[in-house]
Amino acid sequence: MSRWQVCLAAVAFSALATPCSASVFELFGAGPRSLATVGAGTASADGGEAAFHNPAMLMASPLAGAWFGMSATKMALRIDLQRPACTDAFAACSARYPSGFSSRHPVLPTDSGAFEMGWNYPVGGVLRNRLAFGASLALPVGHLIRIAGPDPQAPNFIQYEGMPDRLAFLVAIAGRITDRWWFGMGTQVLAVLNAQIDLQLDATNRDYQRATIDIGLQPRARLTAGTALHPRDDLWFGLAWRQHLSLQYGIPANVAIGSPAELSIGLGHDTLYSPDSVSLGAAWRSPLGGLRLTADLAWARWSAMPDPSPSVTLDVKGDGVRAFGLGSALDVGTDTPAVALHFRDTFSPALAVEARVTEAFVVRGGYRYRPTPAPRAEGPFKYLDNDAHVLGAGVSYRFGTFAPRLLKQLDDAGASERDTPGPLHIDLGVQAQVLPLRTVYPSDPNDPVGAFSHGGSVWHAGVAFGGSF
Repeated sequence: MSRWQVCLAAVAFSALATPCSASVFELFGAGPRSLATVGAGTASADGGEAAFHNPAMLMASPLAGAWFGMSATKMALRIDLQRPACTDAFAACSARYPSGFSSRHPVLPTDSGAFEMGWNYPVGGVLRNRLAFGASLALPVGHLIRIAGPDPQAPNFIQYEGMPDRLAFLVAIAGRITDRWWFGMGTQVLAVLNAQIDLQLDATNRDYQRATIDIGLQPRARLTAGTALHPRDDLWFGLAWRQHLSLQYGIPANVAIGSPAELSIGLGHDTLYSPDSVSLGAAWRSPLGGLRLTADLAWARWSAMPDPSPSVTLDVKGDGVRAFGLGSALDVGTDTPAVALHFRDTFSPALAVEARVTEAFVVRGGYRYRPTPAPRAEGPFKYLDNDAHVLGAGVSYRFGTFAPRLLKQLDDAGASERDTPGPLHIDLGVQAQVLPLRTVYPSDPNDPVGAFSHGGSVWHAGVAFGGSF
Protein backbone atom coordinates (compact mmCIF):
# COMPACT_ATOMS: atom_id res chain seq x y z
CA MET A 1 0.00 0.00 0.00
CA SER A 2 1.11 3.56 -0.68
CA ARG A 3 1.08 6.10 2.14
CA TRP A 4 -2.12 7.81 0.98
CA GLN A 5 -3.92 4.45 0.84
CA VAL A 6 -2.80 3.68 4.39
CA CYS A 7 -4.09 7.06 5.57
CA LEU A 8 -7.43 6.56 3.84
CA ALA A 9 -7.77 3.10 5.37
CA ALA A 10 -7.08 4.55 8.83
CA VAL A 11 -9.82 7.13 8.35
CA ALA A 12 -12.28 4.45 7.24
CA PHE A 13 -11.35 2.27 10.22
CA SER A 14 -11.92 5.13 12.64
CA ALA A 15 -15.36 5.72 11.14
CA LEU A 16 -16.36 2.16 12.04
CA ALA A 17 -15.74 2.56 15.78
CA THR A 18 -18.88 1.97 17.84
CA PRO A 19 -19.90 2.39 21.47
CA CYS A 20 -19.90 0.66 24.79
CA SER A 21 -21.81 1.48 27.94
CA ALA A 22 -21.37 2.52 31.58
CA SER A 23 -18.95 1.36 34.33
CA VAL A 24 -18.66 -1.66 36.62
CA PHE A 25 -19.79 0.41 39.65
CA GLU A 26 -23.16 1.28 38.12
CA LEU A 27 -23.85 -2.34 37.30
CA PHE A 28 -22.49 -4.23 40.32
CA GLY A 29 -21.53 -1.80 43.12
CA ALA A 30 -18.29 -0.29 44.40
CA GLY A 31 -16.16 -3.03 45.93
CA PRO A 32 -16.72 -6.55 47.32
CA ARG A 33 -18.95 -5.42 50.20
CA SER A 34 -21.26 -3.47 47.87
CA LEU A 35 -21.18 -6.41 45.49
CA ALA A 36 -22.42 -8.79 48.21
CA THR A 37 -25.12 -6.35 49.37
CA VAL A 38 -26.30 -5.69 45.74
CA GLY A 39 -25.36 -2.01 45.88
CA ALA A 40 -27.69 -1.19 48.77
CA GLY A 41 -25.33 1.35 50.30
CA THR A 42 -27.25 4.64 50.41
CA ALA A 43 -27.57 4.43 54.20
CA SER A 44 -24.84 1.87 54.97
CA ALA A 45 -21.80 2.49 52.74
CA ASP A 46 -18.45 2.05 54.49
CA GLY A 47 -15.19 3.82 53.70
CA GLY A 48 -14.23 4.56 50.12
CA GLU A 49 -17.31 2.90 48.63
CA ALA A 50 -19.34 5.82 50.00
CA ALA A 51 -17.76 8.10 47.35
CA PHE A 52 -19.96 6.27 44.84
CA HIS A 53 -23.05 5.21 46.82
CA ASN A 54 -23.53 8.26 49.09
CA PRO A 55 -20.74 10.78 49.81
CA ALA A 56 -22.34 11.78 53.13
CA MET A 57 -21.67 8.28 54.54
CA LEU A 58 -17.94 9.07 54.58
CA MET A 59 -18.68 10.62 57.98
CA ALA A 60 -19.69 7.18 59.31
CA SER A 61 -16.08 5.91 59.22
CA PRO A 62 -14.21 6.96 62.40
CA LEU A 63 -10.82 5.82 61.04
CA ALA A 64 -8.99 6.36 57.79
CA GLY A 65 -8.87 3.29 55.59
CA ALA A 66 -8.12 1.90 52.18
CA TRP A 67 -8.69 -1.28 50.24
CA PHE A 68 -7.39 -2.65 46.96
CA GLY A 69 -8.64 -5.61 44.98
CA MET A 70 -9.71 -7.16 41.72
CA SER A 71 -13.00 -8.19 40.18
CA ALA A 72 -13.98 -10.41 37.27
CA THR A 73 -17.15 -10.65 35.19
CA LYS A 74 -18.41 -13.80 33.47
CA MET A 75 -21.09 -13.28 30.83
CA ALA A 76 -23.49 -16.21 30.39
CA LEU A 77 -26.04 -14.39 28.24
CA ARG A 78 -27.76 -15.90 25.23
CA ILE A 79 -29.65 -14.77 22.13
CA ASP A 80 -31.54 -17.58 20.39
CA LEU A 81 -32.61 -16.84 16.82
CA GLN A 82 -35.56 -18.75 15.39
CA ARG A 83 -33.89 -18.58 11.97
CA PRO A 84 -30.22 -19.46 11.34
CA ALA A 85 -27.85 -16.53 10.88
CA CYS A 86 -26.11 -16.11 7.54
CA THR A 87 -24.13 -13.05 6.42
CA ASP A 88 -22.84 -14.34 3.09
CA ALA A 89 -24.24 -13.17 -0.27
CA PHE A 90 -28.04 -13.20 -0.41
CA ALA A 91 -28.16 -15.83 -3.16
CA ALA A 92 -25.84 -18.16 -1.25
CA CYS A 93 -27.80 -17.77 2.02
CA SER A 94 -31.12 -18.31 0.22
CA ALA A 95 -29.85 -21.51 -1.35
CA ARG A 96 -28.47 -22.74 1.95
CA TYR A 97 -31.56 -21.83 4.00
CA PRO A 98 -34.60 -21.87 1.68
CA SER A 99 -37.03 -21.56 4.60
CA GLY A 100 -35.49 -18.25 5.72
CA PHE A 101 -32.43 -16.86 7.50
CA SER A 102 -31.29 -13.93 9.63
CA SER A 103 -28.86 -11.52 8.00
CA ARG A 104 -27.48 -10.34 11.36
CA HIS A 105 -25.36 -12.34 13.80
CA PRO A 106 -26.18 -11.71 17.50
CA VAL A 107 -23.44 -9.91 19.43
CA LEU A 108 -22.76 -11.09 22.99
CA PRO A 109 -20.74 -9.14 25.59
CA THR A 110 -17.33 -10.51 26.55
CA ASP A 111 -15.85 -11.45 29.92
CA SER A 112 -13.70 -8.83 31.64
CA GLY A 113 -11.75 -7.88 34.76
CA ALA A 114 -10.85 -4.75 36.69
CA PHE A 115 -8.61 -3.45 39.46
CA GLU A 116 -10.59 -1.64 42.17
CA MET A 117 -9.68 0.66 45.03
CA GLY A 118 -11.37 2.62 47.79
CA TRP A 119 -9.94 5.21 50.18
CA ASN A 120 -11.35 7.38 52.98
CA TYR A 121 -9.80 9.87 55.35
CA PRO A 122 -11.51 11.67 58.27
CA VAL A 123 -9.76 14.98 58.91
CA GLY A 124 -8.15 15.40 62.33
CA GLY A 125 -7.24 18.38 64.49
CA VAL A 126 -9.82 21.13 64.92
CA LEU A 127 -11.92 19.53 62.14
CA ARG A 128 -12.01 16.10 63.74
CA ASN A 129 -15.42 14.47 63.25
CA ARG A 130 -16.42 17.41 61.03
CA LEU A 131 -14.89 16.69 57.63
CA ALA A 132 -13.92 13.59 55.61
CA PHE A 133 -12.63 12.74 52.15
CA GLY A 134 -12.99 9.63 50.01
CA ALA A 135 -12.39 8.14 46.57
CA SER A 136 -13.38 5.09 44.53
CA LEU A 137 -11.62 3.74 41.45
CA ALA A 138 -12.24 0.93 38.97
CA LEU A 139 -9.56 0.40 36.32
CA PRO A 140 -10.30 -2.18 33.59
CA VAL A 141 -7.55 -4.72 33.01
CA GLY A 142 -5.52 -3.83 29.92
CA HIS A 143 -7.04 -0.45 29.05
CA LEU A 144 -8.72 2.68 30.41
CA ILE A 145 -11.71 2.77 28.07
CA ARG A 146 -12.62 0.32 25.32
CA ILE A 147 -14.69 1.75 22.48
CA ALA A 148 -16.27 -1.29 20.87
CA GLY A 149 -19.80 -2.25 20.02
CA PRO A 150 -22.13 -3.96 17.59
CA ASP A 151 -24.19 -2.98 14.59
CA PRO A 152 -27.40 -1.46 16.09
CA GLN A 153 -29.45 -3.79 13.88
CA ALA A 154 -27.66 -6.82 15.31
CA PRO A 155 -29.24 -8.11 18.57
CA ASN A 156 -27.06 -6.93 21.49
CA PHE A 157 -27.38 -6.35 25.25
CA ILE A 158 -27.18 -2.58 25.58
CA GLN A 159 -26.54 -2.47 29.37
CA TYR A 160 -23.79 -5.10 29.30
CA GLU A 161 -21.97 -4.48 26.03
CA GLY A 162 -18.60 -3.15 27.20
CA MET A 163 -20.08 -2.16 30.59
CA PRO A 164 -17.14 -3.28 32.78
CA ASP A 165 -14.61 -1.87 30.31
CA ARG A 166 -14.69 1.77 31.35
CA LEU A 167 -12.61 3.64 33.87
CA ALA A 168 -14.66 4.79 36.88
CA PHE A 169 -13.12 7.43 39.15
CA LEU A 170 -14.99 9.33 41.88
CA VAL A 171 -13.77 11.71 44.58
CA ALA A 172 -15.95 13.12 47.36
CA ILE A 173 -15.99 15.25 50.50
CA ALA A 174 -18.41 15.06 53.44
CA GLY A 175 -19.14 17.36 56.34
CA ARG A 176 -21.16 17.38 59.53
CA ILE A 177 -24.13 19.75 59.70
CA THR A 178 -25.09 18.50 63.17
CA ASP A 179 -23.94 15.49 65.19
CA ARG A 180 -26.58 13.35 63.47
CA TRP A 181 -26.97 15.04 60.10
CA TRP A 182 -24.28 14.81 57.41
CA PHE A 183 -23.92 16.11 53.89
CA GLY A 184 -21.52 15.15 51.11
CA MET A 185 -20.80 15.86 47.49
CA GLY A 186 -18.33 14.71 44.89
CA THR A 187 -17.62 14.27 41.24
CA GLN A 188 -17.29 11.48 38.71
CA VAL A 189 -14.79 12.12 35.95
CA LEU A 190 -14.85 11.07 32.30
CA ALA A 191 -13.84 13.03 29.20
CA VAL A 192 -14.90 14.56 25.89
CA LEU A 193 -12.87 13.36 22.92
CA ASN A 194 -12.50 15.56 19.84
CA ALA A 195 -10.33 14.97 16.81
CA GLN A 196 -9.80 16.55 13.42
CA ILE A 197 -8.18 14.77 10.46
CA ASP A 198 -7.23 16.67 7.28
CA LEU A 199 -5.56 14.92 4.36
CA GLN A 200 -4.46 16.51 1.08
CA LEU A 201 -3.91 13.68 -1.43
CA ASP A 202 -2.07 13.74 -4.74
CA ALA A 203 -3.80 11.01 -6.75
CA THR A 204 -1.41 11.45 -9.71
CA ASN A 205 1.71 10.68 -7.69
CA ARG A 206 -0.11 8.28 -5.34
CA ASP A 207 1.02 10.25 -2.29
CA TYR A 208 -0.26 12.85 0.14
CA GLN A 209 0.72 16.49 0.21
CA ARG A 210 -0.29 17.17 3.79
CA ALA A 211 -1.62 15.17 6.72
CA THR A 212 -2.85 16.94 9.85
CA ILE A 213 -4.31 15.13 12.84
CA ASP A 214 -5.45 17.01 15.96
CA ILE A 215 -6.73 15.11 19.00
CA GLY A 216 -8.11 16.76 22.13
CA LEU A 217 -9.20 15.09 25.38
CA GLN A 218 -11.15 17.33 27.73
CA PRO A 219 -12.07 16.08 31.22
CA ARG A 220 -15.77 16.04 31.99
CA ALA A 221 -17.01 16.05 35.58
CA ARG A 222 -20.48 15.12 36.76
CA LEU A 223 -21.75 15.75 40.27
CA THR A 224 -22.76 13.35 43.01
CA ALA A 225 -24.36 14.46 46.25
CA GLY A 226 -25.94 12.90 49.29
CA THR A 227 -27.17 13.42 52.79
CA ALA A 228 -27.48 11.08 55.77
CA LEU A 229 -29.55 11.32 58.93
CA HIS A 230 -28.55 9.34 62.03
CA PRO A 231 -31.45 9.95 64.46
CA ARG A 232 -30.54 7.07 66.79
CA ASP A 233 -27.44 5.00 67.42
CA ASP A 234 -29.03 2.04 65.66
CA LEU A 235 -30.68 3.81 62.70
CA TRP A 236 -29.54 5.59 59.52
CA PHE A 237 -31.38 7.17 56.61
CA GLY A 238 -29.71 8.23 53.37
CA LEU A 239 -30.55 10.10 50.17
CA ALA A 240 -28.13 10.24 47.21
CA TRP A 241 -28.14 11.71 43.71
CA ARG A 242 -25.83 11.10 40.75
CA GLN A 243 -25.87 13.27 37.66
CA HIS A 244 -25.96 11.58 34.25
CA LEU A 245 -22.62 10.93 32.66
CA SER A 246 -21.56 10.10 29.13
CA LEU A 247 -18.58 10.32 26.80
CA GLN A 248 -19.01 12.50 23.74
CA TYR A 249 -16.69 12.34 20.80
CA GLY A 250 -16.55 13.75 17.31
CA ILE A 251 -14.01 12.76 14.67
CA PRO A 252 -14.48 14.66 11.40
CA ALA A 253 -12.09 13.71 8.60
CA ASN A 254 -11.60 15.73 5.42
CA VAL A 255 -9.87 14.02 2.48
CA ALA A 256 -9.14 16.33 -0.47
CA ILE A 257 -8.10 14.65 -3.77
CA GLY A 258 -7.15 17.86 -5.55
CA SER A 259 -10.02 19.98 -6.85
CA PRO A 260 -12.07 17.17 -8.50
CA ALA A 261 -13.29 15.59 -5.27
CA GLU A 262 -13.30 16.06 -1.53
CA LEU A 263 -14.59 13.56 1.01
CA SER A 264 -15.88 14.64 4.40
CA ILE A 265 -16.27 11.71 6.77
CA GLY A 266 -17.90 12.48 10.12
CA LEU A 267 -18.14 10.25 13.18
CA GLY A 268 -19.96 11.59 16.23
CA HIS A 269 -21.39 9.90 19.25
CA ASP A 270 -22.69 10.24 22.79
CA THR A 271 -21.89 6.97 24.55
CA LEU A 272 -20.86 5.37 27.87
CA TYR A 273 -24.15 6.62 29.27
CA SER A 274 -25.17 6.49 32.94
CA PRO A 275 -28.55 8.07 33.74
CA ASP A 276 -29.51 10.59 36.40
CA SER A 277 -30.32 8.57 39.50
CA VAL A 278 -31.73 9.13 42.97
CA SER A 279 -31.43 6.55 45.78
CA LEU A 280 -33.25 6.43 49.09
CA GLY A 281 -32.04 4.08 51.81
CA ALA A 282 -32.49 3.04 55.43
CA ALA A 283 -30.29 0.88 57.66
CA TRP A 284 -30.75 -0.61 61.13
CA ARG A 285 -28.04 -2.16 63.29
CA SER A 286 -28.58 -4.22 66.40
CA PRO A 287 -27.36 -2.66 69.68
CA LEU A 288 -24.31 -4.93 69.88
CA GLY A 289 -23.47 -4.43 66.21
CA GLY A 290 -23.86 -8.07 65.24
CA LEU A 291 -26.63 -7.56 62.68
CA ARG A 292 -27.34 -4.88 60.10
CA LEU A 293 -30.38 -4.71 57.82
CA THR A 294 -30.49 -2.37 54.82
CA ALA A 295 -33.19 -1.34 52.37
CA ASP A 296 -32.70 0.72 49.21
CA LEU A 297 -34.86 2.15 46.45
CA ALA A 298 -33.16 3.58 43.35
CA TRP A 299 -34.77 5.64 40.58
CA ALA A 300 -32.99 5.95 37.20
CA ARG A 301 -33.95 8.41 34.46
CA TRP A 302 -33.46 6.12 31.46
CA SER A 303 -36.06 8.04 29.45
CA ALA A 304 -33.40 10.72 28.79
CA MET A 305 -30.88 8.30 27.27
CA PRO A 306 -29.59 9.61 23.91
CA ASP A 307 -29.50 7.59 20.73
CA PRO A 308 -26.74 4.99 21.31
CA SER A 309 -26.11 4.54 17.57
CA PRO A 310 -22.97 6.11 16.13
CA SER A 311 -23.58 8.98 13.74
CA VAL A 312 -21.59 8.33 10.56
CA THR A 313 -21.82 10.72 7.60
CA LEU A 314 -20.16 10.86 4.20
CA ASP A 315 -20.33 14.06 2.17
CA VAL A 316 -18.81 13.94 -1.33
CA LYS A 317 -18.20 17.28 -3.06
CA GLY A 318 -15.82 19.04 -5.46
CA ASP A 319 -15.65 20.36 -9.02
CA GLY A 320 -15.60 16.91 -10.58
CA VAL A 321 -18.63 15.74 -8.59
CA ARG A 322 -20.64 18.83 -9.52
CA ALA A 323 -19.60 18.54 -13.18
CA PHE A 324 -21.28 15.14 -13.39
CA GLY A 325 -24.39 16.52 -11.64
CA LEU A 326 -24.08 14.11 -8.74
CA GLY A 327 -24.42 16.81 -6.07
CA SER A 328 -25.72 15.11 -2.95
CA ALA A 329 -26.38 11.78 -4.67
CA LEU A 330 -23.27 10.23 -3.12
CA ASP A 331 -23.89 11.57 0.39
CA VAL A 332 -24.56 9.03 3.13
CA GLY A 333 -26.17 9.58 6.53
CA THR A 334 -26.41 13.36 6.37
CA ASP A 335 -30.17 13.32 6.98
CA THR A 336 -30.39 10.25 9.25
CA PRO A 337 -32.75 10.94 12.19
CA ALA A 338 -31.91 9.86 15.74
CA VAL A 339 -33.20 6.50 16.92
CA ALA A 340 -36.26 6.80 19.20
CA LEU A 341 -35.48 4.36 22.04
CA HIS A 342 -38.73 4.76 24.01
CA PHE A 343 -36.88 3.81 27.19
CA ARG A 344 -38.71 4.40 30.46
CA ASP A 345 -37.62 5.43 33.95
CA THR A 346 -37.18 2.61 36.46
CA PHE A 347 -37.46 1.98 40.21
CA SER A 348 -35.16 -0.70 41.62
CA PRO A 349 -35.73 -1.97 45.23
CA ALA A 350 -33.09 -3.85 47.23
CA LEU A 351 -32.76 -5.59 50.61
CA ALA A 352 -29.50 -6.66 52.25
CA VAL A 353 -28.33 -8.19 55.53
CA GLU A 354 -24.96 -8.42 57.29
CA ALA A 355 -24.34 -10.63 60.32
CA ARG A 356 -21.20 -10.96 62.48
CA VAL A 357 -21.00 -14.69 63.17
CA THR A 358 -17.71 -14.44 65.13
CA GLU A 359 -15.38 -11.61 66.10
CA ALA A 360 -13.45 -12.29 62.90
CA PHE A 361 -16.14 -13.17 60.33
CA VAL A 362 -19.02 -11.19 58.83
CA VAL A 363 -21.36 -12.76 56.29
CA ARG A 364 -23.47 -10.74 53.86
CA GLY A 365 -26.24 -11.23 51.35
CA GLY A 366 -28.82 -9.29 49.40
CA TYR A 367 -31.45 -9.21 46.68
CA ARG A 368 -32.32 -6.49 44.15
CA TYR A 369 -34.96 -6.38 41.47
CA ARG A 370 -33.89 -4.29 38.51
CA PRO A 371 -36.65 -3.79 35.93
CA THR A 372 -35.60 -3.20 32.37
CA PRO A 373 -35.98 0.30 30.92
CA ALA A 374 -36.11 -1.09 27.36
CA PRO A 375 -39.24 -2.08 25.44
CA ARG A 376 -39.21 -5.26 23.38
CA ALA A 377 -36.92 -4.81 20.38
CA GLU A 378 -39.66 -5.26 17.79
CA GLY A 379 -38.39 -2.50 15.49
CA PRO A 380 -35.30 -2.36 13.26
CA PHE A 381 -32.88 -1.58 16.10
CA LYS A 382 -32.10 -4.51 18.40
CA TYR A 383 -31.05 -2.93 21.68
CA LEU A 384 -31.88 -5.66 24.19
CA ASP A 385 -32.36 -5.68 27.94
CA ASN A 386 -34.22 -7.85 30.46
CA ASP A 387 -35.62 -7.57 33.93
CA ALA A 388 -32.91 -8.78 36.32
CA HIS A 389 -33.08 -10.64 39.63
CA VAL A 390 -29.83 -9.72 41.39
CA LEU A 391 -28.51 -12.01 44.14
CA GLY A 392 -25.42 -11.20 46.21
CA ALA A 393 -23.39 -13.00 48.88
CA GLY A 394 -20.07 -12.38 50.58
CA VAL A 395 -17.83 -12.75 53.61
CA SER A 396 -15.34 -10.54 55.42
CA TYR A 397 -12.45 -11.71 57.60
CA ARG A 398 -10.74 -9.28 59.96
CA PHE A 399 -7.44 -9.83 61.77
CA GLY A 400 -4.67 -7.94 63.55
CA THR A 401 -4.90 -5.44 66.41
CA PHE A 402 -5.40 -1.69 66.48
CA ALA A 403 -2.47 0.54 67.39
CA PRO A 404 -2.98 2.54 70.62
CA ARG A 405 -3.35 5.80 68.67
CA LEU A 406 -6.20 4.29 66.62
CA LEU A 407 -7.95 3.07 69.77
CA LYS A 408 -7.70 6.61 71.16
CA GLN A 409 -9.08 7.98 67.90
CA LEU A 410 -12.05 5.60 68.18
CA ASP A 411 -12.64 6.69 71.75
CA ASP A 412 -12.51 10.39 70.78
CA ALA A 413 -15.11 9.71 68.08
CA GLY A 414 -17.38 7.83 70.50
CA ALA A 415 -17.05 4.69 68.36
CA SER A 416 -15.97 1.09 68.94
CA GLU A 417 -13.97 -1.45 66.96
CA ARG A 418 -17.25 -2.85 65.62
CA ASP A 419 -17.80 0.45 63.81
CA THR A 420 -14.80 -0.31 61.56
CA PRO A 421 -13.99 -3.05 59.01
CA GLY A 422 -11.06 -3.99 61.24
CA PRO A 423 -7.31 -3.32 61.55
CA LEU A 424 -6.75 -5.54 58.50
CA HIS A 425 -9.45 -7.28 56.51
CA ILE A 426 -10.13 -9.39 53.44
CA ASP A 427 -13.49 -9.09 51.70
CA LEU A 428 -15.01 -11.43 49.14
CA GLY A 429 -18.23 -10.79 47.21
CA VAL A 430 -20.13 -12.68 44.53
CA GLN A 431 -23.12 -11.47 42.55
CA ALA A 432 -25.41 -13.22 40.09
CA GLN A 433 -27.76 -11.30 37.82
CA VAL A 434 -30.42 -13.62 36.45
CA LEU A 435 -32.26 -12.42 33.33
CA PRO A 436 -35.45 -14.40 32.53
CA LEU A 437 -35.91 -15.16 28.84
CA ARG A 438 -37.73 -12.52 26.80
CA THR A 439 -39.15 -13.33 23.36
CA VAL A 440 -39.32 -10.78 20.55
CA TYR A 441 -41.60 -10.99 17.49
CA PRO A 442 -40.66 -8.18 15.06
CA SER A 443 -43.43 -5.89 13.87
CA ASP A 444 -42.13 -6.09 10.30
CA PRO A 445 -42.56 -9.56 8.70
CA ASN A 446 -39.51 -8.80 6.52
CA ASP A 447 -37.32 -7.96 9.51
CA PRO A 448 -33.74 -9.11 8.70
CA VAL A 449 -33.33 -10.75 12.12
CA GLY A 450 -36.72 -12.37 12.68
CA ALA A 451 -38.08 -13.65 15.97
CA PHE A 452 -35.66 -14.46 18.79
CA SER A 453 -35.37 -14.90 22.57
CA HIS A 454 -32.78 -13.35 24.89
CA GLY A 455 -31.78 -13.78 28.54
CA GLY A 456 -29.31 -15.74 30.66
CA SER A 457 -27.13 -14.65 33.57
CA VAL A 458 -24.15 -12.49 34.48
CA TRP A 459 -21.70 -13.46 37.24
CA HIS A 460 -19.39 -11.02 38.98
CA ALA A 461 -16.90 -11.72 41.78
CA GLY A 462 -14.50 -9.45 43.65
CA VAL A 463 -11.87 -9.75 46.36
CA ALA A 464 -10.08 -6.96 48.21
CA PHE A 465 -7.53 -6.50 50.98
CA GLY A 466 -7.73 -3.44 53.21
CA GLY A 467 -6.89 -1.89 56.52
CA SER A 468 -7.35 1.06 58.87
CA PHE A 469 -4.65 3.62 59.53
